[in-house]
Amino acid sequence: MGQSHGRAIKVKAGTWNTWDVNCLNAVMRMPELCEVRVSVYDDELKRLQEEMLWRDVPTENTPLGPLSENLQRLGPHHPTGRYFDLDLKYRDLVFNTRFACRGDSFVYKITPVGGRPGLKFFINALFRWNAAGSLEKTPATLVLKTAGQQFVIDFSGVEDTQTRLNATTQGFLFETTSPVYVRCNNTLTVALMEEFLDEAEAACTRELVSGQGLLDGCPEAIVKGLLWNTIYEPIKDRVCTPVARTWCTANGAGFGSYVLFDWDTFFASILSGIQDKQLAYQQIDSILQEITPSGFVPNFGAQRSASLDRSQPPVGSYCVLKLYHQFGERSLLENTYGRLAVWNAWWMGHRDGNNDGLLEWGSDPFEEVTKLGYESNNLQAAMYESGLDNSPMYDGVVYNSQTHTMELADVGLNALYALDCWALAEMAALLDRPADAERHRAEFQRMKTTINAQLWDEEAGIYANKDWQGRFSPRYSPTNFYPMLAGLCSPEQARRMVSEHLLNPQEFWGEYVIPSIARNDPAFGDNDYWRGRIWGPMNFLVAEGLKRQGFYHESFLFARKSLSLLMREWQEENHIHENYNAVTGDGDDKKNADALYTWGALLGQVAVAEYIEAQAWGGLRLGNLSGVDGGVTNFCLGEQRCSVRCGALGLSFEIDGLEVLRSDAPMLVTGFLRTGSTLGFSVQTNKPGKLWVCKPLGVQSVQVQKVGPVTVVER
Repeated sequence: MGQSHGRAIKVKAGTWNTWDVNCLNAVMRMPELCEVRVSVYDDELKRLQEEMLWRDVPTENTPLGPLSENLQRLGPHHPTGRYFDLDLKYRDLVFNTRFACRGDSFVYKITPVGGRPGLKFFINALFRWNAAGSLEKTPATLVLKTAGQQFVIDFSGVEDTQTRLNATTQGFLFETTSPVYVRCNNTLTVALMEEFLDEAEAACTRELVSGQGLLDGCPEAIVKGLLWNTIYEPIKDRVCTPVARTWCTANGAGFGSYVLFDWDTFFASILSGIQDKQLAYQQIDSILQEITPSGFVPNFGAQRSASLDRSQPPVGSYCVLKLYHQFGERSLLENTYGRLAVWNAWWMGHRDGNNDGLLEWGSDPFEEVTKLGYESNNLQAAMYESGLDNSPMYDGVVYNSQTHTMELADVGLNALYALDCWALAEMAALLDRPADAERHRAEFQRMKTTINAQLWDEEAGIYANKDWQGRFSPRYSPTNFYPMLAGLCSPEQARRMVSEHLLNPQEFWGEYVIPSIARNDPAFGDNDYWRGRIWGPMNFLVAEGLKRQGFYHESFLFARKSLSLLMREWQEENHIHENYNAVTGDGDDKKNADALYTWGALLGQVAVAEYIEAQAWGGLRLGNLSGVDGGVTNFCLGEQRCSVRCGALGLSFEIDGLEVLRSDAPMLVTGFLRTGSTLGFSVQTNKPGKLWVCKPLGVQSVQVQKVGPVTVVER
């Protein structure tokens, strides 16, 4: 598709959902942009809480003390909004909202818990983003009218007709002593509304991905973190998933109606893929729509501005390739390859400051920087490009304002660029572009040779950053392991990195892994953002590298520790943090660790991948050799749904409810791929066992590579 701007994911007509960036307590209809909102009126404070996210906005102290967080529990959320379930709170009032819709009709039930006099539900209607339409209030209804469409909203509940409040739009006030039902375009009785909600919930449960055993609740957490952050934004008239709603308008940073960060959004595509193909594609399309006139994906794109001076880590091609092997659609490659290739070429043209064939982080001069309110062409801006905003790796590093780069060849950047070249070569070959494939392969080989010659520290047994004077940096972070994922290292180099550094408790190993700077680094104790805290994207990239190098035992241990870190606070508070304390595992100890940030769920993704994932080097990976029981149901595989279970009793794998594989001992299957009428894969086991293969319809032959005492039986 060349350098085209791609295709926007347009909202289907007739969709009610939690689209409003400011509100979890509202449903908005697309594309009319009309909204029904459930607010809380506090008669004691004479305050109307109209917008609820994770925390009160604003968070000022009141005569009764600070207001609490609004989020109590995130329930299931269907990708299209057909059903959701959510618990919110205001002071000591907790209330549950259940919602189900079908076409123009919906039922919205609000159930109070611990209601008291003085707190009321105010249910109003409005139009967002200056949309065309009118609102009419009758004695019993709210009527939203648009061109050729009408939505009649009525209620069942104990109405308060005495209290006066000054609201911005018309609505009805209800006591919080009993449930309130809101109906749109239907006349269902209370009993039938309950039935409507129950049926929608059951259908939603049947379609949502879920985890079992070790993974109990994990895929659900991943999907909730995404869908509760998915919004409509009017600038490009699309649905998108910012890293967190609070990073848009509510956190005071001035990003506006939306903000998309580069590698955050690409990683969100991998998270989305476990549930929904369209949701995964939405992430890729939305961030590629932010591509700059210079041809790079910016650090961020937002309503107010974009980082036209800098990019972020080049992980896009790798993510796209993984999704291709999951969904098998050539169109995904066709719609992304051209722009990803232009971005790839931009790096060497703009970030090789000393022309030695290696890359440095940087920032181009940008005249509008003052007006837009962010820095450019300095060390801090270059650190923002790295995605590691305050990493100790860059303390004291020289920034060259003439070359617009640090004077430091960065292992993480160079490894990810090499990985990008490799992934683009794979994509070009799949698209029948042999010249492009050869060009990308040649660049990958050049980078592999250069990185091994220049950035491998033989004495330390690890790849290290190197300044322009030829000195290795003694400061290590997870980025030093990225060459494993890029396929740059020899088996011996990989072994040394894992045994001498990753598994070394003085550096990276511990109860919680993997800190963003080595534990023995002087800055580890800062426990501030990238200065020692644990981040999901780092864990994801290191875990992918372990698997690519065949460290399956270590990758399982790594994934289990990552999962434990995520699930403890998720189960207690429904938090998915941007980053976590590497000593205590706490995410709440820092204000700059957002409590519902999409990529925090990568800590769970690495554990899901131990049971099922699409791998960038081809085919599915199923199961592991740990013997620890775990499984995933409703994993998205193209247009199909599959389920896997693995434990001490063996492995089972089904596609659309039909058994494909079953074993009587723990087994690890990789490269599971159907090509025409042939099904091929590799299988490893440490214990004698049988693997039964039930050939899917149309499969005539099965080709299996065996490692270990396994007997394959075809059915």
